[in-house]
Amino acid sequence: MPGWSDERGFTLIELMIVLALIGLAASVVVLTMAPPGSNARADAVQLAARVAALRDRAIIEGRTHGLWVSPSGYGFERRIRTDQGPEWQPIADGRLSRDDWREGTAASISGAATGRVSFDRVGLPDRSATITIARSGTEASVIIDGAGDVSVR
Repeated sequence: MPGWSDERGFTLIELMIVLALIGLAASVVVLTMAPPGSNARADAVQLAARVAALRDRAIIEGRTHGLWVSPSGYGFERRIRTDQGPEWQPIADGRLSRDDWREGTAASISGAATGRVSFDRVGLPDRSATITIARSGTEASVIIDGAGDVSVR
């Protein structure tokens, strides 16, 4: 047909959008799965998946997002602009809403009882951090490195 190009295929942008959607779908699946056990490692794996989803959301939305940790639980926030200046707003999304630690759980972030790590628009954290979770004689850590990579140890 006249006007048709002999080249067929997808553009780089189309492929990147599809990959981003697949990544988000995979995050939803991981975040909605029940933890496989009741030990500290299961909680750390679930928290690590949520932190990675938070980092990805910061990139997609192009705004700073944060994670706070306290002795009672943890939660996720986004930084918004208001008339009074920038403020932290809790995320009400079910996958990234506040969560309390299970009974008997002790948690700390980089050795402190409370703390916050925030991810900027490109997914880089404001600092490296280690979130340690201990329960029932088991201990596991969620490591956030300076490049924004999240792992469980």
